[in-house]
Amino acid sequence: MIRILLVGPLPPPMGGNTRHFAGLLEDLMTDERFSVKLINTSRAEGFTNPLMNLRAALATLFAVARNLASVDVISYHASNRGMSLFGPVIVGLGKLFRKPIVLRIFGGSFGDLYEKQVGLRRFVTRHWIMSANVVLLQTRRSMRQLEGSGSGRLEWFSTYVKTAPRMESAPAAAVEQDQVCSRFIFLGHLWQAKGVETMLEAAPHLPAGVSIDIYGPLDEYREADINERGAGRVRYCGFLTHEEVDRKLWDYHCLVLPTFHSSEGYPGVIAEAFVHGLPVISTNWLAIPEIVDSSCGILIEPRDTGALIAAISAIHDDTALWQELCKGAKARAARFDHSVWSRKFEEICIELAAK
Repeated sequence: MIRILLVGPLPPPMGGNTRHFAGLLEDLMTDERFSVKLINTSRAEGFTNPLMNLRAALATLFAVARNLASVDVISYHASNRGMSLFGPVIVGLGKLFRKPIVLRIFGGSFGDLYEKQVGLRRFVTRHWIMSANVVLLQTRRSMRQLEGSGSGRLEWFSTYVKTAPRMESAPAAAVEQDQVCSRFIFLGHLWQAKGVETMLEAAPHLPAGVSIDIYGPLDEYREADINERGAGRVRYCGFLTHEEVDRKLWDYHCLVLPTFHSSEGYPGVIAEAFVHGLPVISTNWLAIPEIVDSSCGILIEPRDTGALIAAISAIHDDTALWQELCKGAKARAARFDHSVWSRKFEEICIELAAK
C-alpha cells in the first residue's frame, strides 16, 4: 500500500479548487492501493485575521514535518500564492527526508507569474518549486511557459468534474424539449473581471424572451443594482452549493462566461456545462480556447458587449446551430471526467513510490 500525504484545501469555501481537491481525495480514499493522510489547508469563510492565518499556516507546516517520516509520497495542492509561500518549504522538507514531491498548481497563471519574476523570487521558484519531482499544471499554455524552468517533470493535469448522473425526475435535456435557446446562465464570483459588466451592458439589447440568470457570491456587486441594470433580462438569482449547481444546470440552455480574469485557467464551470450538454459563450482569453471552440461554443473578445449580444442572438435565432453546439458540448465532456485525472495522479504516485 502506498502512503500519500495529501496537503490542500477542502470546502468551505466552495469553489473550483476546493471541489477538485475534494474529488481527488474521495477517489484516493476508495482505492485500496493507497493510504491517505490529509492536511486540510482551507481557510473557512471569513477567516481573514492575519494572526490566525499565520498560526494556521505554521500549524500546517508543522503537521507536514510531523508526518513526513511515515509516508511514501508528499503532494501539495495550492493556488499561486500558496505555492509561492509554502511550496519551497514543502519541497525543502521533502528533499531533506528523501521523499518524492508532487506539486499541483491551481489555475492557469503560474507561468505568467514566473515570467514576471526576477532575482531571488525567480531563483526560489526555479530551484525550490519547479525542482519538485512532478509539477502538475492545469493548462497547455502553462506547460509551454514553464518548460525548462526547473529540474522537475511537468505534467498536464486538467480541470475535471465529479458530478452525479441526472436522475429520472430531473428535467429532460433542453435540446430535446425546447425549440429555442433562451435560458442562459452565469455561474461564478460576481467580479468585473468575470465579465459581469459586459452582461449588464448587453441586457437592454438581448432578443425578446432571452434571460441571463446570475448565480454566485455578490462580491463587487449588490443584488439590487444587478436587477435594476439588468432590465428584467439579466437578474441575480442567489448562491448555489455544488449539489444545487449540478441540479440547476439541467434547467438552462447555454452557459455565459465573458471573463478576462487574470488567473483564469480551465474554468470548472465550463467543464460542468459540458457535462450537462450546455454549449458555452466565453472569451478568447488565456487558455480558454484550449477547451472551447466552434464545435461546442462561441468565443468573443473580452469586454466586447456587441460581440456578446451577437453570440447570444446567433444561438437564440438559429436552433440548428444551438443543437449542434449541444452535441459538441456533450462530446467534449469526456475530457473532464474526474476518473481519468485521478487515475493519472495515482499512476504518478505509484511510479514515484517505486523509485
